[in-house]
Amino acid sequence: MSGAATWISAADVPALYEGAKFYAPAVGDASRASLTSWLIELLEREGPVPLHRVETMDPETPCVSLCVLGSGSALADLPPAGDEFVSAIRQIERLQDVRFGAVYPLAAATVSALVPVAAAAQLGVPLLDADGMGRAFALIHHTAMHLAGVSPTPLVAYGPTGDSVLVETLTVPRADRLLRANVDTLGGWAALASYPTTAGTLRRAALPGTVSRIANVGRVLLQPADPDVLISRLAAITGCRKLGRGRISELEQLSRPDDGTVPAHPSSVVVDETEGQRRQLRIELRSEIVAVFANGELIAGAPDLLCLVDTGRGRLATLDNLERGDLVDVLVTPGDAVWYSDEGMAMVGLHSHGIPLTHPRRQRGGT
Repeated sequence: MSGAATWISAADVPALYEGAKFYAPAVGDASRASLTSWLIELLEREGPVPLHRVETMDPETPCVSLCVLGSGSALADLPPAGDEFVSAIRQIERLQDVRFGAVYPLAAATVSALVPVAAAAQLGVPLLDADGMGRAFALIHHTAMHLAGVSPTPLVAYGPTGDSVLVETLTVPRADRLLRANVDTLGGWAALASYPTTAGTLRRAALPGTVSRIANVGRVLLQPADPDVLISRLAAITGCRKLGRGRISELEQLSRPDDGTVPAHPSSVVVDETEGQRRQLRIELRSEIVAVFANGELIAGAPDLLCLVDTGRGRLATLDNLERGDLVDVLVTPGDAVWYSDEGMAMVGLHSHGIPLTHPRRQRGGT
């Protein structure tokens, strides 16, 4: 990928992976080796994939989103054969009597940012420089397309054993529940094709520039740098800022009530600042970091993107490899603007995670 970021080649895969991890810091690296090597080999064989801005496409072009549904550990244990994502797309094509002319990621984050590149190479179609989340959220209707009135269905989940599930429903949240009820049977993970629509609709409904953004972030993360230099470089691309630096003093697995809306188990991390005001930072976790408190005061929270940088290693710290005594920087990155609307806040903000507090942006009178 170079210049105006119009192609994705095999050489871009490591940067794509690292950038995608930045936008989904809760996810570990269990499936990294198998997926990146598969995609690199595919792009070396098939050639680079064109990356198109949505507005450059014919507005009538049929498009479909892709992501990985289910467990990352299951994906590592049962790697893709390689045809799952194309097979999911073909089922929707047969159902709708259409041929998709472009694909795009449901979320330009986690391994779900890589699989549309593979499908684009296999299908010989462009990848769109856009997605539905701008990061990773827990449920498939947590998308800008849903807020814009675009249905995720019909959708197909195609498992690694060759079984598949077609979902058509008029109630969007039920689509997610129906999928999760079947994912274990499909093999613990599945290739999900959803949100079939047109490029013209995506011009108003999707979040632009998110694929090229993760590639740029990934290049920064792959360059060895002092932690402060790393953060300043990331800030130039993402708008992130450091909330504090400190050592992890507690890792808690708490048995709190959870209403099941978001599939996660609440827990917390406590960081004691080693500089500045020497505050105690309490980091609240669900399927992601959802809030940060400083001496009991809320200073950042969903839909902000919150992540940790391991200052000793100069790299992102995923939530599955934290240990007491680790020295970390706590970063906050603003989400895309749509998530700070009233509708966006209701869907993915603090209240959706069972934290009935006003977001710091609203406390300051922002929008």
